[in-house]
Amino acid sequence: MSRQVLQNFAERVRRLACLAFLLAGAAWLSGATPAGAQEVLVRVGGVDVPAGTSVHGDAVAIGGPLDVAGTVDGNALAIGGDVTVTGRVGGSVRAIGGNVVLRSTAVVGGAATATGGRVTADPGATVGQAAPAPVPAPAPPFSVPVPLPPPGPFGGPHIWLWPPAIFGAIAALKAFFLLFLLGALLSFVGTTWLTAVLFPRVTADLAALLERAPVATFGVGLLTWAAIWPLAIGLALSIVGLVLVALIPLAVIAALQLGVTAIAVLLGRRIRTSTVGLEALVGAVVLVVAFAIPHLGALVLFLSGTWAVGTIVLAIIERGRARPVAPPTAVS
Repeated sequence: MSRQVLQNFAERVRRLACLAFLLAGAAWLSGATPAGAQEVLVRVGGVDVPAGTSVHGDAVAIGGPLDVAGTVDGNALAIGGDVTVTGRVGGSVRAIGGNVVLRSTAVVGGAATATGGRVTADPGATVGQAAPAPVPAPAPPFSVPVPLPPPGPFGGPHIWLWPPAIFGAIAALKAFFLLFLLGALLSFVGTTWLTAVLFPRVTADLAALLERAPVATFGVGLLTWAAIWPLAIGLALSIVGLVLVALIPLAVIAALQLGVTAIAVLLGRRIRTSTVGLEALVGAVVLVVAFAIPHLGALVLFLSGTWAVGTIVLAIIERGRARPVAPPTAVS
């Protein structure tokens, strides 16, 4: 019993997926479309089966009317529209959210029903009787039968295979993106901790500078971001400067690594005072959590990068000012 229930549930999910995939192509298939000799006709919008044409299967209109003036060997169904029959339908005629109108020349082999509407039949319309099959026109001599083209993505017996394949590809891409993001965040924590362990004194001094002058470091960081591009363009104008331009990204990456490590040390110290490595590890975890918050993470990333670069540049400036100048030697 449970297996039968699961099979019924899977069948319903498959049908809903097919319907959702058909609705996704509304922009491509919208508008009234004339029908030719097809096995299955499914369209989003109005569907016309003109006189002299036939559909060797079902004709389905989603979100529009269905007008059958020719021949439909299977069923005629309209979802969200009316069904008007002036020709022949071998199966049943049904409208969901619309009316069924049978003209005097209509011949319907099955039943005619309307859910959320009504059925109107003119005198002379035939309903519920097997309609005679149309007599095919004689083929010209030496005619060669031309096979029908293969069914497109919105037709044919294997239409249910398309939505699961597309949904599966989207789920795989999403899982890959999440794994990549998780790996990047874990790498950030590891490199921050390793930098603090390898350079404990440097990161501790940078954290003290950031704590002592947070506004100055942020302002210097903004000025540094604004000066990088003019500096790179000016260096690129000379042959010697081209070598220095190639070193600018490396310098920025190194400054970001040291500066962010100092920020992590400062955050970890505010939470719990410990060794520089442990403080950097705790602060890096806090930064990772902040980076993962939607919308807010981008702002935190920008602020952290600006403070990091500003801290490094301000530390270099203060180190240059503090360097003692040798007194001039007396000339005898």
